[in-house]
Amino acid sequence: MDGRVGIPIRHPLIDDITSRAVRVESRATVVRLSAPFADLLARPVAAGRRIALVTPETSRITIGLRSALVAAGGIWLARTPSGFRDGITGVDHATLDEAVGSPDPSLDPAASGLHQSTVHSAEQVTTQLSVDVTLLHSASHDPALGGAVEAVAMAVGGYHPQVWGASEPLEKTWDRWAMTQDARHRAPSTSRYLVEGERFSAAVTARVTDRGIEETIALTADVPGGSAGLDAAIGRLGDALGGLTRSSLPTFALVLAREGEPDRCFRPLTYPPPNPVVLLIGAPSVERFDLHERTFADEQHVRVVGRPRKPAYLLSLGDSFRSGWEALHDALDSVGSERVTTSVEPPLLQAWEDDLHGDLERHGEPHPHGERLRPTDSPRGGETDAP
Repeated sequence: MDGRVGIPIRHPLIDDITSRAVRVESRATVVRLSAPFADLLARPVAAGRRIALVTPETSRITIGLRSALVAAGGIWLARTPSGFRDGITGVDHATLDEAVGSPDPSLDPAASGLHQSTVHSAEQVTTQLSVDVTLLHSASHDPALGGAVEAVAMAVGGYHPQVWGASEPLEKTWDRWAMTQDARHRAPSTSRYLVEGERFSAAVTARVTDRGIEETIALTADVPGGSAGLDAAIGRLGDALGGLTRSSLPTFALVLAREGEPDRCFRPLTYPPPNPVVLLIGAPSVERFDLHERTFADEQHVRVVGRPRKPAYLLSLGDSFRSGWEALHDALDSVGSERVTTSVEPPLLQAWEDDLHGDLERHGEPHPHGERLRPTDSPRGGETDAP
């Protein structure tokens, strides 16, 4: 072992180790989450260092690599004539060590005091929906991963998962049972998977304990018909998220409309800002935060979904003509932004364990093959507690 970094000397992908960075160089046009790269990102790195993927400005990275790199605390840097540009935030840096040692400006680059460079805007883009959702599964019904991926992909465009795997290229035919068993075998380590289908890509994270599974999904799919089909796709996706509240236990979900690359990769370019369009506050969150319909203002578009006595709230935020940022901020303010932030930090299963199992003891888990209780799907003011 190198005394400076907590990975064996030397992983074949490592090009250099500095006081602050583990540098990995790639000149590929498309940089993927290869098996060696996935292995490197899964290994511990000594405190104070970050893995830095360095590429030319002409390179692009896949959703799978971006997800794994961010999860590992890494950074993507594109070489420029004056130094490096953060491929995700667009912030310029003079040196590698400066880049990896800078505060994360992803939420507000201006507030960080760093310079966000003027970069070329992406030109050939397509309309997409990105969905982030976290679900809790009790071990009592032998849960299987991937149901939410199937539901969301179908809702956006009638898409079906085709292949999956832990690294790219993906070579395993889609199989929910096989992916779930793989996650169980990897426990207690966190499992990360990639899923691809026609016109969509997804990253799935699973944490398995003897109490159940925490599943987090980040999926991006092309919208059929482009911008003209966006509002219809948002409506279908809202219905699908409502359906998830009747067949599983999602805690939160956020849907963003965005413009992205046709192959769903990322380049170090400027993309139009995403637009939040749907927020789901699942039943575990509703109970944990003691939320009620009166928690939200009258002008907030709240739809009650879920099971009787266990409501979830689906909020419409924006659409193809209307920005949803103000509505999202209002919704988070109504719930309590700090409470939400604390509750979505991993590992969720441990944090929510008492709530999850208390809920199951009182009301029973949604049956994996159907509802044991009459479902609820009503606008504000509808009956949500029928026997």
